[in-house]
Amino acid sequence: MSDAHLTRPARPPAGPAAPPTHLAPPPVPLMDPRRVYDAWGAAAEGAVLDVLRGHTYVRGPQVAALEAEFAARVGVSEAVAVDSGTDALILLLREVFEAAPPERREVIVPAFTFVATASAVVHAGGRPVFADVHPDTQNLDAASVRDRLTPATAAVIPVHLYGAPADMQALERVLPPGPQRPVVIEDAAQAVDACVEDRQAGALARAGAFSFYPSKNLGAAGDGGMVTTSDPALAQALRALRDHGQGARRYEHPRVGTNSRMDELQAAVLRAKLPHLGAWTEARRAVAARYVEAFAGTRVVPQRVLPGHASAWHLFTVRVPDREPLVRRLADGGIACGIYYPIPLNRQACFEAYEPDPCPVAERLAGEVLSLPCFPGLTGPEQDRVIEAVLSVPGLA
Repeated sequence: MSDAHLTRPARPPAGPAAPPTHLAPPPVPLMDPRRVYDAWGAAAEGAVLDVLRGHTYVRGPQVAALEAEFAARVGVSEAVAVDSGTDALILLLREVFEAAPPERREVIVPAFTFVATASAVVHAGGRPVFADVHPDTQNLDAASVRDRLTPATAAVIPVHLYGAPADMQALERVLPPGPQRPVVIEDAAQAVDACVEDRQAGALARAGAFSFYPSKNLGAAGDGGMVTTSDPALAQALRALRDHGQGARRYEHPRVGTNSRMDELQAAVLRAKLPHLGAWTEARRAVAARYVEAFAGTRVVPQRVLPGHASAWHLFTVRVPDREPLVRRLADGGIACGIYYPIPLNRQACFEAYEPDPCPVAERLAGEVLSLPCFPGLTGPEQDRVIEAVLSVPGLA
């Protein structure tokens, strides 16, 4: 074997790599809860540790305190913590059906929303009836509700979509008076801190249902939900239903309930976040206001918020006539976006058995809507990138 390899000159030590001529900017997320963690994280960590050391994980002081604090913030006398926003709707609907004759089991819901609004009706033993939405607000259209009212209508569930309150006054005007009047339940899953004049979402009807899914404006470290009401009898019934139908005495069950208790750990996290909610809402509103100004006079049309209404801006959603070029442009620029929702509920396979009516506005919106980054901690330069990318798409500016 040759020894030549032993005498070959050694390579000089590698120096630092030459900097690339161009670095792509970091991606812009659709949402990023980590950016506000410093505001609440230490308090939550301490509270969670206290729960762990106290070994009381359900039916404890954290849930009771959260209920009182949340009720006060919403402006109602009662709040009932449950384990998801979906369960909040299901339990409310069970109470509605309990008080209604058996032939009244229809519930009118918007066709353009998350599936849980309608699936809760089915789980509670009812029949969802899909109404269309208004093209500008994307919320329930009162005229479409009026057209779908029947003697079987037990309830109507307006959704405060993306955090913008629905037109509750228009809805109230189309509902019949007297004992045949359907119960109105607010689906406020996306609307914590939204308001109409001086009244908060969740205090605009007999009851409201909130979700604390982690991506929500007030998110838990898992699932969680809340019912708000100023009806003490309703609140008492819901507290029993969430705990296996158990009455005032332990192991006595006047009704069949379910297990839908919020645990102490989730309540501790939510209580740590609740004092910061107002500041986070205002930050979202500032981001949204800048988008609205930037897109004025273009073919990029933001969701309309009615006069006297204040959106919580869970999502900032626009309509564009041709969505795909914009989706590609944002992706090329490292900007996240979302489509909420690409299939209206009246076209979902799981509801075919209910023979839903056409909802042309919802079906059109499903092909036009796009949600842009809007969250506390979004920086000015990041929003500049989003606006520039949107308006650079031919035909939109």
